[in-house]
Amino acid sequence: MPPRTPVQRLLLLPSPSTPLTTLLTSHLSQSCSRSQPTTRLFSTTPSTHAGVRKPRSFQPHQTGMKQPSQKSFEVMKKEQMKNIEQMPNDVGLIPGTFIMPTGSRLPSLTHNFGLRFQLEKYRLWLRVKEVFGRHYMGYFHVKPRADFQTALIPSVSKSLYSDMYSAFAAGNLAPIAPKLCESINMTLEQRIAARGPNVGVLWTLHSWLAEPRIVSHKYMPMSLEDSKDKTKQTTIQQVCVRMQSLQSLKKVKRVKQGRETVEVLEEGSSAEPKKVVEYLVVQRLCKRGKMGPWMVWGTTTESDPQEALSS
Repeated sequence: MPPRTPVQRLLLLPSPSTPLTTLLTSHLSQSCSRSQPTTRLFSTTPSTHAGVRKPRSFQPHQTGMKQPSQKSFEVMKKEQMKNIEQMPNDVGLIPGTFIMPTGSRLPSLTHNFGLRFQLEKYRLWLRVKEVFGRHYMGYFHVKPRADFQTALIPSVSKSLYSDMYSAFAAGNLAPIAPKLCESINMTLEQRIAARGPNVGVLWTLHSWLAEPRIVSHKYMPMSLEDSKDKTKQTTIQQVCVRMQSLQSLKKVKRVKQGRETVEVLEEGSSAEPKKVVEYLVVQRLCKRGKMGPWMVWGTTTESDPQEALSS
């Protein structure tokens, strides 16, 4: 006789008053506990899915799969030190950069005194942190001590500003390309390429309405190199400068009149001088203790009061 199954044996028990579901409860609970997959303490789920709950999968786990070996910190540090020379010069705007709003964007002292007071206090606190952090890093973290060239920054900004827009108007960035970061160089190249055929731009800087004013000046380390060797540090100095000038920009189109080619002012273009306020961002990279030249990162805008205070 073939052996009976557990269910058949339970049906032959002498107690007919006991419900079948009660008799099967213990057996089924044991079977289910054995069929549940074990939970792994270390998950290989990608970080992009972390914290997202998904329907439970009852497929068996592959317990024999080998995990990829992780690089040690020392190996990653050595690789980074080798790649410092190839490090891009555009690392973005340093977090925490604050530019005080002006004009109508600045809260009024009479109508919104609370917000204005918070902004002034926030700006003062940031400036104190910038000055302290800059001098601490420049005097104690690197060797030789960093020369911030604070007094030269306004004149350097003037020169870079004029050279950049003159080259852009001429449609040839080659003379200024070594002093442009990657993103701003690419943006200007795209704008030059987007010009129509036989279209030129004439840019004129008539005068400076005020001396360039530094509104943010940051200096910070960028590498994981050994902090004990202060002569091989990699740092960045980034400065936001407020530029106020009187300038004009007009578009001209080259057309043929007989045998000669003349430039005609395009419709809608005006040669009238206008007041222009821009925030130019200039920076210097120090790679392994060797300070590089001043470069143009690009331009930025004034900070939003609510976003600045909530950050």
